[in-house]
Amino acid sequence: MDLEQIRRVGVAGAGTMGTGIAQLFAEAGFHVTWYNRSAAGLERGLAGVRRNQGILMESGALTAEEARESRARLNPTLELSDLASADFVAETIVEDLDAKSGFFRSLDGICRPGVILTTNTSWLSISRLANAVSRPERFAGLHFLNPAHLVPLVEVIPGEATSDRTVEMVMEMARRIGRRPIVVRKEVPGYVTVRLQAALVREAVHLVEEGVATSAEIDVAVKDGLGMRWALLGPLEIADLGGLDVFNIVTRNLNPHLSAARGGLRLLETLVASGRLGVKSGAGFYEYAGDESAKVLDDRDRRLLKLLRVKSE
Repeated sequence: MDLEQIRRVGVAGAGTMGTGIAQLFAEAGFHVTWYNRSAAGLERGLAGVRRNQGILMESGALTAEEARESRARLNPTLELSDLASADFVAETIVEDLDAKSGFFRSLDGICRPGVILTTNTSWLSISRLANAVSRPERFAGLHFLNPAHLVPLVEVIPGEATSDRTVEMVMEMARRIGRRPIVVRKEVPGYVTVRLQAALVREAVHLVEEGVATSAEIDVAVKDGLGMRWALLGPLEIADLGGLDVFNIVTRNLNPHLSAARGGLRLLETLVASGRLGVKSGAGFYEYAGDESAKVLDDRDRRLLKLLRVKSE
């Protein structure tokens, strides 16, 4: 099946994530068959969509007519067999390997050969889940972040058998619903976003336990410090701006206090040794040609000022 032929989307699960994902596909113009085991769950999901859209309308991001038309494209059902007509399925049920595997075994028996099957999981092995289907080359992870209808990023996770064409199609489907996809190029528990988040939460809890700062102080440090920059720049972009030589010294001395590591970070050491120090040398994790270095700094400051104004409101 070609991407242009995908018209009908199946969404399985009507919890927090399933609600936002079903809403996204419907608002993007897809007809959505929305499966859940209980009628009460579907009712809560539909109420969640109306709530989400109410806030979007308040902000001017969605018109009342667009909201009504998209809800008309949502077709709730209690019958798994209704997913047989889907060209693309996004599963969002409980985060449990056995439950998801059982679901996909059942789904595999009713779906058409050309369907693309995806799972919204934040840590389970895609390769192991793919064992439940007869066409693992058309199976991939599609991990949304909560709230799914607002956070742009999604992670596309191939399993061992996932074809390159499937990855391309899942990436393009993510773009069609207004998301910004990245590919997780090596299957590791937690993928990219959950691992980064877990590392920060682990250290935040440790700092509170050790009496270094209070819970409120930790959250202020992130919201008004690190988070301000992370909203605009990734950690490697920030390292380039600050100077990789400086970051290398800091990490080399701090790493033994954070982990079992006894030195610096190998890639960072290599970049510094080769003279790639970030913006100030014209290259670091990224390349900065000509006057691009100055533009990067100016752009950062302008966007930080805009963000400060938004936070002050």
